[in-house]
Amino acid sequence: MVRISTTPSLSAIKPYRIIFTLFLILFFSFPAQAVPLVGSACLIRHGNKVVVIKEEISGKLALPGGRIDPMNSPEQAAVREVYEETGIHVDAVKLLKLRGNTTLFACVAKQPIPTTVISPYNQPLTTTENDDLLISTWQAKHFTKEVKCAYLLSAENITPKDYRYPNDVPLIQHLLSQVPNSEITTNAADYQAVSRLHQWELTQIQSFQQEIKSLPDSYQSLFQRVLSVFNLPGEKLFIGLLLLVVTVGFGVTAMLYLSSVLVTVTFIASVMKLALASPRPFYIWPELQQTAASGFGLPSGHTLMATVLWGLLWYNLPLLIHRYRPHLTSNLTTFRFKTLPLLIIAISLQAIARVWLGVHFISDTVLGLSVGIMLLALFIWWQRSGSAYLHVRNWRFWALLSVIIAVGVSYFQVPQQVYLLACTLAMSAAVFIDRGRSRQTITYTQKLKLAVMLLGSVLAIGFLSSLWVEIVISTVAILLIKTLAIVVMVMACVLMTAHSYRLK
Repeated sequence: MVRISTTPSLSAIKPYRIIFTLFLILFFSFPAQAVPLVGSACLIRHGNKVVVIKEEISGKLALPGGRIDPMNSPEQAAVREVYEETGIHVDAVKLLKLRGNTTLFACVAKQPIPTTVISPYNQPLTTTENDDLLISTWQAKHFTKEVKCAYLLSAENITPKDYRYPNDVPLIQHLLSQVPNSEITTNAADYQAVSRLHQWELTQIQSFQQEIKSLPDSYQSLFQRVLSVFNLPGEKLFIGLLLLVVTVGFGVTAMLYLSSVLVTVTFIASVMKLALASPRPFYIWPELQQTAASGFGLPSGHTLMATVLWGLLWYNLPLLIHRYRPHLTSNLTTFRFKTLPLLIIAISLQAIARVWLGVHFISDTVLGLSVGIMLLALFIWWQRSGSAYLHVRNWRFWALLSVIIAVGVSYFQVPQQVYLLACTLAMSAAVFIDRGRSRQTITYTQKLKLAVMLLGSVLAIGFLSSLWVEIVISTVAILLIKTLAIVVMVMACVLMTAHSYRLK
């Protein structure tokens, strides 16, 4: 029996050893390649407080910072991003930490940081200290685009759940002592930054609120309840429920028409707000704020939306009544003339509510009302011409609307307009897919089934997207997830409604 050896001979191993040795020599002889730097951020301190921003897209807290441009050093990028996101001029004193492709600098403000108190309506944390402050950022370049608010918060109260980069929370607390102290001012110095008209309006809003609060409790309660009801047409939940009722009750064409109104009004209000960049009253006097609000204030989006929605209801209600009870509305013009005072009261109370809540100047509501009346006239003319319902059932109409919104997105670069673009693109695709003929009515059982399916789809898609948003860290990824969720949600709702109303 011959034993077969499994050990290679020396002549067979030697060439491989030589090649491997040469490879190691060449690998270690080249200089190490540094990881290219992509981002830069600033750690700014006042006492035991740290400057953080609340991001518009993620809704989480983060240090001010951003990408490093090719023409900037990391220090220059950090200084630039802080100014664009918060309006604070800083000096980058020293490098604190290099983490992967991001640099973190200790920065100090050149001038006192303008701050105001944090109202109950814009608290960023569950645990907020009495001396935590809101930083005045409405004049910053990236306000409403990337930044919702900026704060001076106790670093100990910031939890990983609140912060976009959870693993960095202990690092902030550890490095804060190495940052020079920055000075602050608590009057925000914004009063002189607004026009004389706004200065006069501030005093009028304050006087109005004080007069109402001086009334007996029963009158105050009644006043607030009435205004809260008439403030609803601008609220997201109300608009969503209105869209659901119209969709279930009148079918896909009515849903598409109302959606075109909502998208158009929202986009026009967004463009005007960003172009005019006017502050809200409580940015100047925080004590005026009595409800949650963010972004710019001119024009009042709630007043604009309420004017259009109440106006369309006023115009279409007699048509709807005439459809089922012809004897009640034999003369449509007379009916509208008699109900016109109710329309004026409803719109006026909406405008008064926004001023009372301290989230809009009087001039904001006047402009919102004026633009709303013009849009209302256009929508009524569009509907009376008979082409409105034909246009909204044509995918080219939604594609054209998408192109218009895309121009706004490319210029203003705000998330809200990205979401509107997702809606119109999804509408265009859904209308293109659905080419069946629709019935005028369906049974109550079918309507109930449709309502359950629509609500279930919206809640399920919203829940799943929120889970993904909590997992990812990248802002681009979060924006993409929200955008895709909107596309899927809109297409599902349109196609389910079209299927329910389709002629068999």
